[in-house]
Amino acid sequence: MGLALVALAACDAQTDTAYQGEPLVTLRGRVESSGELPPLEAAMLWQRGPPPGTEDQELATRAPVTSGFPASFILRLYKPAPDAALRTLVAGAPRWARANAAAVPYGVAPEQIAALPAVFSASYTYDPDHWVMYLDSDVPPTSLTEWWLGGALGAGYHLLRVVTLSACLTQAELDACAAELVRRGVPDDGTSNPGTARAYCKAPYRLLPTTLDEAIVLKLGPRAGGPGAACP
Repeated sequence: MGLALVALAACDAQTDTAYQGEPLVTLRGRVESSGELPPLEAAMLWQRGPPPGTEDQELATRAPVTSGFPASFILRLYKPAPDAALRTLVAGAPRWARANAAAVPYGVAPEQIAALPAVFSASYTYDPDHWVMYLDSDVPPTSLTEWWLGGALGAGYHLLRVVTLSACLTQAELDACAAELVRRGVPDDGTSNPGTARAYCKAPYRLLPTTLDEAIVLKLGPRAGGPGAACP
């Protein structure tokens, strides 16, 4: 009887009440700065506004930044994306949500995340070169969503590179892009109105799926932001 009680006590001592289960996605990265690092944390921020904007953010998770060279971090997400971050390109298409890895001031409250500056600073930055994408269902081949994501990705989490276009499409390239999207069921009325083929083609970025173990780099200090305005 005594040995049984000891065994039970040992089991209880090893139980972690904060255990959240296995993470759905694990991302690793580092923070770079030309000077001494200020007190900060790594964070994952859901972007609730239309892409590629970062003006409407919600905290997904945060993690400590370890000291050293480089200063590193590990971000883990245990839950699917919140409803407020889920969007679709067209009705009936798979729902998706995007997030950015960021460095935020240490101890910042979740309700303060939305008010973080939209520009890089000495204590705030985000990775404009990657999106963490969550899909709540598989992406059908030959669909608009497949074209946008750069592949017919499966449900769950993915890491995508954000490739900023160095120049606007030529007229021939724009016509070819629009024709491809028409084959995928997107209307083309010759305008750049939202939801039309040419509006998607004129986006200033393209997405490229990559592996989840690709390192995320957060660079503190002034730097160019993510994709700029769409082409005229």
